[in-house]
Amino acid sequence: MATIAVITGLLGALCQAMYYYMAAHVRLKHGLSSRAMLVFSHILMGLASFVGLILLWTPDAAPLMDFIGPLSAATGFYLLGQAALFAALRRDVASRVSPLLGLKVVSLALITTFFASEVLSTLQWLAVAACGGGAVAMSLAGGMLRPKALGWLVLAVLGYSGADLGVVGLTRNLGVPGMHGVLLAVCIVYFTNGLIVLPVGASLKKSAWKKVLATWPLAVTWFGSMMLLFVTFAQLGAVHANILQSARGVLSIAVAVVATRLGLGLTDTLQRGKLFYQRLVCALVMTIAIIVFQLGGA
Repeated sequence: MATIAVITGLLGALCQAMYYYMAAHVRLKHGLSSRAMLVFSHILMGLASFVGLILLWTPDAAPLMDFIGPLSAATGFYLLGQAALFAALRRDVASRVSPLLGLKVVSLALITTFFASEVLSTLQWLAVAACGGGAVAMSLAGGMLRPKALGWLVLAVLGYSGADLGVVGLTRNLGVPGMHGVLLAVCIVYFTNGLIVLPVGASLKKSAWKKVLATWPLAVTWFGSMMLLFVTFAQLGAVHANILQSARGVLSIAVAVVATRLGLGLTDTLQRGKLFYQRLVCALVMTIAIIVFQLGGA
């Protein structure tokens, strides 16, 4: 089962890499703001999750009070992280902000070590450090992060870290074993997220609402990545899952190369300059860290 969880983690990272390019495509084609895309895609995922809840709910599930804590963390911290990330992106460019989300690996390793008594081997700590260092180097390749964005970035990292720990707690306290429980957990989280973001949609213009269905590629790729990654979270825990997620760096570059070669229009033409190769090296270092982490846990 651990091997399957590793595979789903890597596939989930690929789906996330595709999501970022789908988001760029939808923004350029339909002229939607980041807030509109976030709200609309989560509403679509919420609707899909509602159908999933109808199909997957079972009397064997634990009472709500048994998993309300992890559910609140998985949804509340996730939306906090999203809000903080958008605040950081309004204060600096995505090429400097986004790579630093890789510091979530370091955050989770420290949190689980000091507060959950999780023990990592020396090789695994080396892999964590390599992921964190690669994330910082990838960000610095585009210049120094502006100080006014730093605080929001830290809040985003902590928010996403709390959400990941909530996901682990939810999958383990839901009382439904196997893939059934994982899929049910995904539907519970994203149905809740859909309800929470719905009031935010009231502030969007009617012209934007006419394009709600245009965000379906975002909903499909993100929801698919969550189904895959929840399997990894349930089986391997938050730190290991995030180490695997760091593969999205090199996968993002691979997606960009394929999109450019095929002329799919998912992103701007990929520029093969010094910056590209600097980021490619950083992404490869983070990929090697995945292998080192696996060896450290063997």
